[in-house]
Amino acid sequence: MPANLTPQTPNRWLVAAIAAGCLLAGAMVWILDSPDNLWCGPLIRTGLVMGALWWALPTKGRAIAWTNVSWVWIVAIAAALFLMVRRPWVLVPIFLALMLLSVFAGKRSK
Repeated sequence: MPANLTPQTPNRWLVAAIAAGCLLAGAMVWILDSPDNLWCGPLIRTGLVMGALWWALPTKGRAIAWTNVSWVWIVAIAAALFLMVRRPWVLVPIFLALMLLSVFAGKRSK
């Protein structure tokens, strides 16, 4: 890597625009054609993933999005997902990984 290149930071506005565009396009395909259209599902899924990425990207005021989330919210969301999913045992490894991430990405003393 050449020495004169500076590292690029993700552009939050671009990620938000892509998320909104994908969600809007997916909604338009759903409304104008049908939910069974080839493009409807992937556009909505891409919009949701990009929206989650936009939410998780760091800003000038905070490092990462989930550092200020309390354990009460984490347990409540985990319980709600556990009750809503058809096969809830699939979520157990995901919850374990998220707990490990939250331990390592916790608040750091300055």
